[in-house]
Amino acid sequence: MRIWMIALLLLSRVPNLNAQFQPPGSETLGLGDDKLGESLSSFASLHPKAKCENSTKARSICYQWSQVSIFGMTAHPDPGCSIENRSSPNCVQGINAQFVNQRLISLSYAVEGTDKMGATMALKKRFGSPLFDTREATLWSIGKETASVIVGKATEGKDGPTLITFLIAVQN
Repeated sequence: MRIWMIALLLLSRVPNLNAQFQPPGSETLGLGDDKLGESLSSFASLHPKAKCENSTKARSICYQWSQVSIFGMTAHPDPGCSIENRSSPNCVQGINAQFVNQRLISLSYAVEGTDKMGATMALKKRFGSPLFDTREATLWSIGKETASVIVGKATEGKDGPTLITFLIAVQN
């Protein structure tokens, strides 16, 4: 939970300094085969194991816990994770995708790991130079879109795994 709060805080506080910059070879940020703005049906076809629910008439949220990997790192959630217990500390790892009016506005991957260097290098090639880059966090802001890679504990306690969370989002 703590890692999500850090990501949201960073994304909400970063000014839109790179409004004119577009990343090399892309007009929309993406992770894996997904891009911001893609349809819910496209996401579902790319992630057939994802479980989705409508939180409001216009908002949908999808989660996937099994067979999740990105940049060679794999999520290791409890096998019993479901929409009902998605907030459990043992179910933080995986994919979380949020949609408004059937369009992707936020996508995150949370996987176990401590070294984001290889993944960050690949994203720098794709997104360009970040606004912020430390061992714990890297952040891009491109137009109304943001991307981040954050290393941190999944829970407040010291016993939880260290996760690397990849996040892309667009401001409404």
